[in-house]
Amino acid sequence: MCDDSTPRVCVNALDGGLLPQVSRALSGVTHRLHGVANGPVRFENLYRDPHRDEAQLPQLFLGQSVVRGRLADPQWFAWEAVAGMVSRDCSSVSARVSRTDNAVQDWLISNSLSRHRRRTDMENARDGNDTADVARLEAENRALARLAALPDDRRRAWLGRYFATAGSCDPNGVPAL
Repeated sequence: MCDDSTPRVCVNALDGGLLPQVSRALSGVTHRLHGVANGPVRFENLYRDPHRDEAQLPQLFLGQSVVRGRLADPQWFAWEAVAGMVSRDCSSVSARVSRTDNAVQDWLISNSLSRHRRRTDMENARDGNDTADVARLEAENRALARLAALPDDRRRAWLGRYFATAGSCDPNGVPAL
């Protein structure tokens, strides 16, 4: 069962009653992905691996992510969906690619969880006098600010180039911010 957003949000028939909630939880993400080339054409939670142009939704576990017929935490659900979409299955990822992936993730999610995570990570790094981590987090914040500041058409084009590298472990192929 799918909604009519672009990209589409689809759940298996057993979870069909949750489709409106799942669609609402991802509405900010689907809005930001609308018109982006090479991005997912749909989010799905079918019991198979997603195709190249699909993004896997987090599982809808009763008693965990779904409580009393409702998504327990829609913001966390959106965060997990996007985190899975931008993750790379590589033995190691360069600092630049990691920074880019994190910026895309935070820009797509853009909810209080991502803002809280960035703020808490920075506070912990500063409290621990971890200058390397502070520098890394500041670089991530600058990358996110550059992505957010792009005009819509340039951001869609940049994201299209970014999503064309989905799953790639080659740091030279991933566009920089």
